[in-house]
Amino acid sequence: MRRNTSCGCNDHKCPPAKPCDKAKVKRVDCFSDSFEPEVFHPQDFPVIDVPVVLAEVELEANIESDIKLPTPAREIKNIRKNVSLKQCKAIAVPKFPNSSSKLVKVFITGVLHKNIEYVEDCSGVVKHFSTDVEFTCNETVKVFNKPVQFFSIKNSVDEIRFLDKKGHGADRCTFGQFTDEDYNEPIECKPIFTEVLELDLLKDFDRFGRFNKITEKVEVFLLFKLLQTQQFDPTLFCPPHDHDGDDHQINASTSNTNPNRYRRSRNI
Repeated sequence: MRRNTSCGCNDHKCPPAKPCDKAKVKRVDCFSDSFEPEVFHPQDFPVIDVPVVLAEVELEANIESDIKLPTPAREIKNIRKNVSLKQCKAIAVPKFPNSSSKLVKVFITGVLHKNIEYVEDCSGVVKHFSTDVEFTCNETVKVFNKPVQFFSIKNSVDEIRFLDKKGHGADRCTFGQFTDEDYNEPIECKPIFTEVLELDLLKDFDRFGRFNKITEKVEVFLLFKLLQTQQFDPTLFCPPHDHDGDDHQINASTSNTNPNRYRRSRNI
C-alpha cells in the first residue's frame, strides 16, 4: 500500500497547484470605464449607521512637573514634544429638570512625550533624554447633536407571581422578574489639533554651573471631536435638486477641513 505523504488532502484543505512554467511578459495594456451605481434591491425602510459629530471640544490642561536629567547639563538645545491620548471616555449626562442643554461627561488621560537634547559642557556630543508627562482631565462639555443613550433595568421591582395551589396567596416556589439591558453605541474621541505652551525653570545647580532638574509649567491645548454612531434615514438629508445644472459649491473660507483655523493667535 502506498504511504500517505500528507499532500494536504486529508486536512480538508485544497492545496494550490504548483506552476509548471512562467511566460515572460513583454507588455500589458489596461483600459477602464466607470458607471453610475445601480440599485438592484431598494430598501423599503432606508436607514444607515454613520458616525455623528456631537461636538468639537476645546480642552486646556495646565500641568506642572519636575524632570530629572540623567546627567548634569550645561544647556538645553531643544525639546521636542508630542501629545497623545491614552484614554478618552465619554458618557451622556442625564438631563436635569428645566435644562435644555445636552451635556456629556468626558474623562481624558493624555501623555505629553518630551525628547530633551542637551550638552554637558562647552563642547562635546549632544545627549538625548526622553520622558512622558501624564495628565488627567474630567470635564462636562456641551454637545450640539443629541447623544443616544438608554438605561438598563437591572434591579427591577417588576415581579411575576403566581397563585399557590390553595389559591390563598403567592406561590413561594414559582416566580419571575422583568429586566432589560440596552447596548449603547460608545461616544468616541477623534483628536484634531494640539498645541503646547511651556515655561522651563532650571534648578539644582552644581559648583560648575550645571543643572539636572527642570521644573516645567505647561499648557496643553487639545481640540477633538466627540462622535457616536447613530442610525438615521439618508433620504431626509438629500440636497435639493438644482434645475439649472450648476454644481453645488462649498465656500472654502467657511470649510471646516483646515486644522489651521484652530490655531490661537498669541500677541506677545
